[in-house]
Amino acid sequence: MRINPVLQKDLKTKLRGWRAPVLISCYIILLAGVLLLYFSGSSMLNPYYVSGFNPRIAVNAYNLLIVFQFALLFIAVPAITATSISGERERQTLDLMLVTKTHPGKIIIGKIIISIAHTMLLLVSSLPVLGVVFFFGGIGIADIAKLLLFYIFTAFFVASSGVFFSTLFRRNITAIITNYIFLGILTFGPFILFLIRTYIMEATLNYSYNPSYADFLSILFPSPVFGFTSFYFNGGSDYYSSISNLWGSIATHIDSYIAQEKGILRFMKPWIANGMFGIIASILLIISSTAILNPIKRKK
Repeated sequence: MRINPVLQKDLKTKLRGWRAPVLISCYIILLAGVLLLYFSGSSMLNPYYVSGFNPRIAVNAYNLLIVFQFALLFIAVPAITATSISGERERQTLDLMLVTKTHPGKIIIGKIIISIAHTMLLLVSSLPVLGVVFFFGGIGIADIAKLLLFYIFTAFFVASSGVFFSTLFRRNITAIITNYIFLGILTFGPFILFLIRTYIMEATLNYSYNPSYADFLSILFPSPVFGFTSFYFNGGSDYYSSISNLWGSIATHIDSYIAQEKGILRFMKPWIANGMFGIIASILLIISSTAILNPIKRKK
């Protein structure tokens, strides 16, 4: 089986050196340090403070780590992919790639996979740190597996959008800014639309509007934050900030709405709906990027 030539070149030049293992080591040390500080501040590591032992704190620490990793996808991946094609163009190496027998679609897919590989390597290497919560209970292997699958879907979509804007614009800074704006609108825009719809419905009906899960799903499905609520455990602990309490409450309310469903929507969890949207949108972005990058079609 022949490997993608662009992926093979980037794997040899970027992952073979000393920077990759050093970056992974620093990332794991950072996560482990955050976990230890959290446990230490909660008196979980004090052997003489038995009355203060609370296994729920481990779940709160798990929430903190997965939010940090989720934010990493939206900070690191767009910055990497938004310069993949425009950077080649600025270095004047894009034309050399296009005159080879490599199809533009393979170039696009290779750039997407190598950007996902960097991030997923960090996420997979951090699984032992997340596995610490297994000692306290509340989190199972299935939860970690579904979370990792959702990360893959999200990283694939974010990388596809970054490569698309990198293909569309010639300068790196323009592609990066546009990509972040696009992801910001797609992430928080549906929540704003839902609030506007709720306000209009309450003003029209003259009483408190009680939306169903179908109402949530029909508007919020494009938002990765909506999909991420499937993995956030509500703590109700004093160690939570107001934002964490709000997010946990939203996740709990969405779970209660799902439990009231009796049709197929009961199985359409937020992470599944958002993952399906991400896959379809990624395919469309890859097709559009290939059409833009194809020098033959550009001349027609």
